[in-house]
Amino acid sequence: MGFMPKKPVDAGVTVSRVECSGGTDLRSMDVSYNDIRSLPPDSGLTNLRRLQNLYMQNNDISELYSESLTGLTTLRVLNLSSNKIESIPEGFFASSRDVREIHLQNNSLYELGRGVFHRLEQLLVLDLSTNQLSSNQIDDGTFVGLIRLIILNLSHNSLTRIGAKTFKDLFFLQILDLRNNSISFIEDNAFLPLYNLHTLNVAENRLHHITAHLFNGLFVLSKLTLNNNLIVNIDSQAFKNCSDLKDLDLSSNAIQEVPEALHELSFLKTLDLGENQISGFKNGSFKNLAQLTGLRLIDNNIGNLTVGMFWDLTGLQVLNLAKNKIQQIERGTFERNTEIEAIRLDANFLTDINGVFTTLASLLWLNLSGNHLVWFDYAFVPSHLTWLDIHGNFIERLGNYYKIQDELQIKTMDASHNRITELDELSIPNSIEVIFINNNFIANVKANTFYEKTNLARVDIYANELNKLELNALRLYPVPENNSLPEFYLGGNPFTCDCSMDWLPVINNMTAMRQYPKLMDLENVMCRMPYSRSAVHVPAAEAKPSDFLCKYETHCFALCHCCDFDACDCEMTCPGNCSCYHDQTWNTNVVDCSRQGNDLIPRRIPMDATHVYLDGNNLGELQNHVFIGRKNMRVLYANASRIGFIQNRTFNGVTLLRTLHLEDNVINELKGYEFEYLVHLRELYLQGNQIAHIHNMTFSTLKSLEILRLDNNKIVSFAVWQLNVNPYLVDLTLGSNLWSCKCKFLTDFQSWVSENKQKIDIEDLWCYSNETKPPHRRLIDLNNTVCSDYSLNSSMIQNIIISDYLPMVIVTMSAIMIVIILTVVMFVFRDPLRVWLYSRYGVRLFNFKAASAKFYGEDREKLYDGYVIYSPKDEEFVLQSIVAELEHGSPSFQLCLHYRDLPHHAVANSPYLTTSPVVVEAAEASKRVIVVLSRNFLQTEWSRFEFRSALHEALKGRIFKLVLVEEGSILPEAELDPDLRPYLKTGNRIRWGEKRFWERLRYVMPPGDSQRKVCNYRRNINNYSIDSNVHRNSTPNHQNSYNLHDKTKNTSQNSPSLQQHINSHPLFRQAAATNDIAPPAYSSNSTLSRTTPTKPTNDDTNYSSATTATPSPRPAHRHHATSNSAYSNSERPHSEHIYSSIDSPEYPPFERSESSRRQGHHQANHQHQGHHQHPNHQHPNWRSGQVVDSSGVQAYLV
Repeated sequence: MGFMPKKPVDAGVTVSRVECSGGTDLRSMDVSYNDIRSLPPDSGLTNLRRLQNLYMQNNDISELYSESLTGLTTLRVLNLSSNKIESIPEGFFASSRDVREIHLQNNSLYELGRGVFHRLEQLLVLDLSTNQLSSNQIDDGTFVGLIRLIILNLSHNSLTRIGAKTFKDLFFLQILDLRNNSISFIEDNAFLPLYNLHTLNVAENRLHHITAHLFNGLFVLSKLTLNNNLIVNIDSQAFKNCSDLKDLDLSSNAIQEVPEALHELSFLKTLDLGENQISGFKNGSFKNLAQLTGLRLIDNNIGNLTVGMFWDLTGLQVLNLAKNKIQQIERGTFERNTEIEAIRLDANFLTDINGVFTTLASLLWLNLSGNHLVWFDYAFVPSHLTWLDIHGNFIERLGNYYKIQDELQIKTMDASHNRITELDELSIPNSIEVIFINNNFIANVKANTFYEKTNLARVDIYANELNKLELNALRLYPVPENNSLPEFYLGGNPFTCDCSMDWLPVINNMTAMRQYPKLMDLENVMCRMPYSRSAVHVPAAEAKPSDFLCKYETHCFALCHCCDFDACDCEMTCPGNCSCYHDQTWNTNVVDCSRQGNDLIPRRIPMDATHVYLDGNNLGELQNHVFIGRKNMRVLYANASRIGFIQNRTFNGVTLLRTLHLEDNVINELKGYEFEYLVHLRELYLQGNQIAHIHNMTFSTLKSLEILRLDNNKIVSFAVWQLNVNPYLVDLTLGSNLWSCKCKFLTDFQSWVSENKQKIDIEDLWCYSNETKPPHRRLIDLNNTVCSDYSLNSSMIQNIIISDYLPMVIVTMSAIMIVIILTVVMFVFRDPLRVWLYSRYGVRLFNFKAASAKFYGEDREKLYDGYVIYSPKDEEFVLQSIVAELEHGSPSFQLCLHYRDLPHHAVANSPYLTTSPVVVEAAEASKRVIVVLSRNFLQTEWSRFEFRSALHEALKGRIFKLVLVEEGSILPEAELDPDLRPYLKTGNRIRWGEKRFWERLRYVMPPGDSQRKVCNYRRNINNYSIDSNVHRNSTPNHQNSYNLHDKTKNTSQNSPSLQQHINSHPLFRQAAATNDIAPPAYSSNSTLSRTTPTKPTNDDTNYSSATTATPSPRPAHRHHATSNSAYSNSERPHSEHIYSSIDSPEYPPFERSESSRRQGHHQANHQHQGHHQHPNHQHPNWRSGQVVDSSGVQAYLV
């Protein structure tokens, strides 16, 4: 029945009264997702005598009253979840004794009124999860009288113990959720009254031991979850009273052997012992577990597998042994597991699987990825296997010795990230639907490799070594019209695209016969054009058919009958010292004779040549009829060949010429007949010559001309308006010529250019007047039509300027240049100059900020000349070299050393100081902050956030105080640090071992003070007290005083062994003269650097994290601690996409949800990353990969 408030409930408004359209007959009211803040006694709810359902979740309710529900005697469901309630007052449910469901989850409850749930005898569901309830609130009297309660949820609270009488009246309780608390102790028989309980979840707590009487009374318990605790041992009688258990989860604990208590669970279906420390098991470890269908042992220390280990598990269907240390599996290990359907053995150290799985008649799913397999043959796996993953091994060939490709039933296969070099029709089963063979070394795919794969849907061959690929290698059996074409991925291969690869750009258009796949990543396929004169690498999708060329020396068409004779026009022979290429159809015929130093054009240029390159020679002139008969020539390059003259009829017979390059020659005149036969010419390039005169009829016959370049010549008065006869001209360049400024020519020139300025380079048009010496140049202004502006005689004015002002201008400019040069020299060498002047004469230059009155006044009050920060690993070197020189040299300085003179408030078992306030105070008390920047410093002090923050605060606004003494070899690492890089750019940097090191160091130190203030100072012994003004723990006005500890350790004086110590110290050993640093190894897409994969390091701390109390610590797994990852990103990237092709049925009883099993914790997932990302390349979670046999048996693979 509906209701309507008097007015909308706004943020911050307290509910007072509610007028309902149904009045007292209202049965259900929903005011969720508002801003209600409290439920006062006069809220109006008391008038709703027949209200049964009240929904008030997701509001801002923080306060409840004992009388809030007065009068609601028929209330059945109350939902106050997701509010801000901190306590439930006593008597809150006094008027609602018949309530069936109470939802109080996701609040801030930390207090429950005494007996607040008493006499709620009809209550069925009570949800108190995600609050702050402690064991002081959940005691023996909390649930008294809840005799009909079925579901109790206390998860995500702060419970630490469970008493023996906590659940004494909950006889009908069926589901109890205690996960994610901090429970470390449960009294024996605590669950004894719960004889109807069938689901118990105590995951993510702090339990260490499972005692013999802990689960007494749980006779019908079917599901027990104990993962993510600290369980070390389980009593052999622990499960004696819950023998009906079906699902048991003991993962993520510290169990070191298979518990003997499991022998009592003869009805157990699924057992999870993953993420423990089990190093092995013996025959009989799984005794009496004949009904077990799913066994999970992932991420343990299990070694080799032998016969008999799994013989007791006759009903086993799913076995997960991933991430262990298995090197060998004995033949017959699984011979009695006749019903097994799925096995995970990935991330182990297997080298051979011959004979291990062949007898498993029901096996459908096998994962062998991330091992050390070198040899593989399809005879090693059962013929009825449908899913196979062997990626991340060292397999060089997909063997098929017995040619059983027709018998195999594999539909999905991942063989990526191996060392496979070749594919043929035997390498892939005919039943295959999806196959991943990317990131291998495949250089050859034979013809018809995929022809008999009629079910093919997707093939990944990207990131291999394919140089050439024949079209027949991708040929398929004709695909039916109602089926989609298979999808192929070929990107990341080093294709050399010659004439045999011309199908590549158009393969996706070859759909008529439906015999070729669809190339999904065509835009990622790059072609290396071996004979291209422009771009070497071109995207295959953008390549033109004329780009796919093959080289030839001689060729004779079948219809040519004179090839045996010398004078044969239809025979194509490449001229000497030239290179000739053709495309697949011979429509493109390229003759390249460029840069040969030829004086004459080669005589035997093939008659069918379409592109002729003669550039870079020394031709002198082009003879008449030199190209006659080359009727197919479309492009001619004769540029940069010192051509000075073009004879009449030079281009006779090449009427199809489209592009002519004559730029960068020495042509000085065009007489009008040079281009008379080129009626189809579209592009003519004449720039960069010495053309001074062009006949008016020179371009009149070029009716198709579109581009004409005449710039950078010596043209004076060419009648450009004659180009009106070229109707298609769209690009004309006339700049950088010697156009005349005479009005007779300029007026017409300016008018025509103004009308056609959209196709002319008007910004570079200048005219020259020869009436002055030197000639006067003026920019042609198309907006000014007054000719006199260009022809004005200005010789008199120029003579006056030259005679009166030129000497003075020369002297002034010379003086300015000398000053500029001196300034630049002083700026470039300012640092050496400053150091030299200081060391020689004691003069400091350019030290403006540090010497300003403000900072100088502050420095006079400083306690120390310098505060030295360094790594404790470098302390001996710092004391015996840098500190000894500065404290005992001349001049001497008073230094404060971070580890010698500062108080050691050390963290337990840590050699480092809590530096935040100390660093700020020491820096404030010092005139300079000296940082000894070494690799040890970056790895210790600088790696800690509080230290960096303190140093940033100390140097804020006073960066001139910073002095960086650098180790020579640390520079690349320091430059990569984003927090350190600003200091490297602005601070005073001095590199150990460089020339004038000590002079530079003393220069950046503060100047000496003849009237130093009197202080109690001794070398290396400080008794000063520094008052801290640094706020700690974010508490304002909180000050701490730190007394400097007396130090009695004396630094070494200058001794004969000092230099030897410095030279031998690893920190500042002189770098090689070249400063070469060995580059890291990288893996390329085409050539994979392979190393022996080893076990992944398990560093996750996947343990309990109770939301309100101290999180449950996860004990560190000792196994795998010294082995390297088989899936190292830098060495063996892995493919992910295979899992996107698996469409398996669900397995509800065994499905492992990562969110429910490992909330808030890091999960070391097995992921694969290929060199190329493609759509839909996502593995499903291992916990969602299932297998179902014909009888409907379900199992999990998590």
